[in-house]
Amino acid sequence: MKKDPALKKGPLGRAASIGLTRERIVEEAIALIDDEGLTGFSVRALARRLHVYPTALYWHVGGAKADLFAEISGSLIATLVMPDEISGDWRETIRILFRRFRARIHEHPRAAPLLGPHIRSNGAPNAPWVEVILHSLTKAGFEGNGLINAFNAVVGALEGYVTIELAADGATAGSEWVKAFDKGLEELDPKLFPLVTQHLPQMYNRAFVMRWQNGEVAPIDDGYDFLLETLILGLEAQVKNNREAGPAA
Repeated sequence: MKKDPALKKGPLGRAASIGLTRERIVEEAIALIDDEGLTGFSVRALARRLHVYPTALYWHVGGAKADLFAEISGSLIATLVMPDEISGDWRETIRILFRRFRARIHEHPRAAPLLGPHIRSNGAPNAPWVEVILHSLTKAGFEGNGLINAFNAVVGALEGYVTIELAADGATAGSEWVKAFDKGLEELDPKLFPLVTQHLPQMYNRAFVMRWQNGEVAPIDDGYDFLLETLILGLEAQVKNNREAGPAA
């Protein structure tokens, strides 16, 4: 007895019948992370959500979980600034990219930990915003190795702040962990840590390291704006220094 060719396809036949695409998989993966966090995410859970076998997902997004994570990170940020939105002022283009990046990740805070490692491993899907940054820095006056150094500085600032801000779920007020956290800060010796103890009231839950709430509950807006404007001033200063130094011997 001959088998129906459609049955040989198994999950792929099912995937095709429901219109499964890479875009739909990534969209549903982001929704699953939004609902369950990374600790509750698995390829099997995603497959159940889409009513297919896990192998059908790998057919579309690669053969490993890391491939799927790379697709997710690329999807979150690839189209933040389109070519026709590039400003005549390179500084404003950088500002737009930074503000949209942070707003986008704040929409999906539980996906923030994916961005650091998977931006590094997912080149092509990130090409749109890489192009935007290179265009802006070229217009600012960077070239050669200086352009690459400036690019790395921008990307490090772009993803570093937000991923730290949203690094993990905040602790619960009144929990034993928070009580221990507070107790440790209260017992700091002012003689050993005069500046920490002096500024602690302003830093508490408003500065990295000295907080137990994460950015989803207590966003650090002023610090992000400060970082952005400091970065722009620094890039301007580097271009000026390069021009004054002239071509390398």
